[in-house]
Amino acid sequence: MKSPVITLLTDFGTSDPFVGVMKGVMLSICPQARLVDLSHEVPPQSVTAGAYLLKTSIDYFPKGTVHLAVVDPGVGSSRKAVALKSKGHFFVGPDNGLFPAALKHWGMEQVVELTEKKYRLPNPSATFHGRDIFAPAAAHLAGGVPLARLGTKQNNWIWREIPKAFKGVQGWTGQVLWVDHFGNLITNLEARHLPKAFRLKIGKAVILNLATHYAQAKKGTVMALVGSSGNLEISVNGGNAAQKLGAGIGATVTLA
Repeated sequence: MKSPVITLLTDFGTSDPFVGVMKGVMLSICPQARLVDLSHEVPPQSVTAGAYLLKTSIDYFPKGTVHLAVVDPGVGSSRKAVALKSKGHFFVGPDNGLFPAALKHWGMEQVVELTEKKYRLPNPSATFHGRDIFAPAAAHLAGGVPLARLGTKQNNWIWREIPKAFKGVQGWTGQVLWVDHFGNLITNLEARHLPKAFRLKIGKAVILNLATHYAQAKKGTVMALVGSSGNLEISVNGGNAAQKLGAGIGATVTLA
């Protein structure tokens, strides 16, 4: 029996039953689906952080995967609910810029607004489209319903980009895009931005250590390295860089 994959990315957290309820809806429609949690710890309403996490995850899933991403500060408003296709993958969620930002390197081949009522739950709530609109659409796609049947074709959508590092007279300036579970500060600076003489500044801290792996530095030492995503990370061996430096998402980082 075919076992389609559905990934889930939300800002719902895990203390409430919201994610579990969405899974129940999807399994009721497509019981053979395999559900994979990417993260439910996106900071509330942080569309850009959600886009970064989706962008860095999708390359590792097979074609045919349905990616359900619900970071939805505009739930219940006039923003559209959409589904789309890109490189053999499907994406379902709100039209708020998350998908254009995450898929800039892939492109968006076909986009529909989720207007067909037969592929949603009856009487959708204004505050839980994840359960009533997005989860059913994802499950129907996983079960083989063609994308075009879910609604009307769209040629316009909300545009957003993941912030890029930029070069000034003093060198490259970037920012922290994500803080992982270990407190590593993941920036939008990449290996190609690294100068020959490494000097990184974040807040009042100056980091001169460019490591190749976390254990290369002494315990408790702040260091930088290029992580698995290809982005420059600021870390503390055996510690938490975010706490030690008092920095988080959006913090400015400079290479000079």
